[in-house]
Amino acid sequence: MRLIGITGSIACGKSTVSRELSRRGYAVIDGDALSRELTGPGGAAMPEIRSVFGNRFVLQDGSLNRREMGSLVFSDPLARERLDRVMAPYLKALTSERIEAVRSSGALLCFLDFPLLYEKGYDRYCDTVWCVWLPEDLQLRRLMDRDGYSREEALNRMNAVMSSDEKANLSPVVIDNSGPVEDTLQQVEDQLNIELSRTGAGPRRRRSAAPESASASVQQVPLSFSSSQNIPYDGIERSELSRKKPSARKASWQMPAPFRSVLVCLAVILAVSFTAQMLMDAYLSRQRQTHEEEQRAIDRAYPLMYENLIRSVSAEYNLSPSLIAAVILNESSFRPGIESTVGARGLMQLMPDTAEWIAHKLRMDKYHFDQLLDPETNIRFGCWYLNYLSTLFNGDPLCVVCAYHAGQGEIASWLSNPMYSSDGRTLNRDSLPDGPTKIYAGRVTRDYGIYKAKYFDQTDLIPSSGSPAAAD
Repeated sequence: MRLIGITGSIACGKSTVSRELSRRGYAVIDGDALSRELTGPGGAAMPEIRSVFGNRFVLQDGSLNRREMGSLVFSDPLARERLDRVMAPYLKALTSERIEAVRSSGALLCFLDFPLLYEKGYDRYCDTVWCVWLPEDLQLRRLMDRDGYSREEALNRMNAVMSSDEKANLSPVVIDNSGPVEDTLQQVEDQLNIELSRTGAGPRRRRSAAPESASASVQQVPLSFSSSQNIPYDGIERSELSRKKPSARKASWQMPAPFRSVLVCLAVILAVSFTAQMLMDAYLSRQRQTHEEEQRAIDRAYPLMYENLIRSVSAEYNLSPSLIAAVILNESSFRPGIESTVGARGLMQLMPDTAEWIAHKLRMDKYHFDQLLDPETNIRFGCWYLNYLSTLFNGDPLCVVCAYHAGQGEIASWLSNPMYSSDGRTLNRDSLPDGPTKIYAGRVTRDYGIYKAKYFDQTDLIPSSGSPAAAD
């Protein structure tokens, strides 16, 4: 089954495309509908939302007060990030459940309709992405007309997410919705035909049966004699054909059947070989195109910035550069200026007290928390801390990653609990308590392997000396 993401900025016409796909009978998983399910009466996310934001964001029926929450998150980026952190695990679990249900049904195509497909990283699970695009001036006008927003309110909502042009630049397929709706639906049909051909279920040409070649019948020349002819002296009656001149006999010569059969067989073999070569060339071309699309998707999902810095600092602290890249991807997505709602800052998301303690250990006399916005300082602090955790937890890689996320004290308590650790020194990911740390450890472990295979060769690493968890 091919999973196709559908995205687009607000009011760009994404729903028009999704409705057309549903009308044609394709499975469409609507991210907005899943969010409403999670935040409706009795929704799985509502207890945590009430705990984090308070009762004024919950209606009497137990559902989310969307207008109140919308006013908050579209004016306060920190509040929006806090809401995203609450919703992310619930939304991911429910999305995976719906995708597997469609896959089990035997469907060839499944569409993932998520406005924030790129922002939340869901594009990495898709085989390709369709972006429904509008120019920003037309997008603004449609949003104001559709929802009755003032110009300022509409701009706030547009600026809160990735722009229409940015999403189009990231997407392999762009559906231009600036014209008549018929044009948009024609583009949908064209792309459907392409996707169906990739599944092998597209329309095929019917081969017309070649007419069977009838065998040439040799006309028998009757033995005929005129009344004036005399019978030859030898008494043998000869056919008319035998009495023709040599040139006439040559003109009526027929190719021997065995020789004719050999030529037909050779012609068939040549035709089959030529057709097979053409089909193989077409197949290899499609495979190359698919491979290139997959590589582009991997490049988007797993970028690598500050590569030289990561290599040099990780070597200094005897760490794997693949691990550092995986931690940065999951902590900040390589955005050096990001600061979380709890105050963690920079590429490797270090807390103020932890960073100050590391600065003391590194004997930095003139340290200030703003220095963590500098990529080199942030990566150096993060690598020092990972090396310290590796020494503290005997080089167990899972302990190191979990401690980086949940803290040293929490992991020490897990190691002392037989439910999570059988030997008091190591952890098993499958035995970890369910929650954000288990999810985080799984992501870092997965992304570590991908970065190692994609960017970092074994020859780039130095052997581990006393820190087996830190080196590849």
